[in-house]
Amino acid sequence: MKNLSPTAEAIRHYKLNASGGYDEWSKVSCTQNYRMHVPSMNFDVTGPAEVQEVIFGWLTEIEAKQELVDIVEFGSAVTCYLHISDKDGVVLDIVEIFKIDDAGRVEEIWAL
Repeated sequence: MKNLSPTAEAIRHYKLNASGGYDEWSKVSCTQNYRMHVPSMNFDVTGPAEVQEVIFGWLTEIEAKQELVDIVEFGSAVTCYLHISDKDGVVLDIVEIFKIDDAGRVEEIWAL
């Protein structure tokens, strides 16, 4: 993990402390109407209230545990490589891509 921008560093901090849930995530600077897409779950949410309810509700329900494998910043994109395990012990290899705006805020996220 190389030198990261403040936004990428905030994302890294969240991923390393993901057990803190939405409270930890809310420390990352995001636009007011940022979007998150999780195609495998048919999630397409907008804004902090929907992210908290839908995404973090689901993560809590499955008792997700996140392990950050690597984080790469390239231009206006931050990519996280993760192992996410659930309460049944299933481990998924996930790639999350964060699009960062010119002000250094997350404006869109894809979890693939």
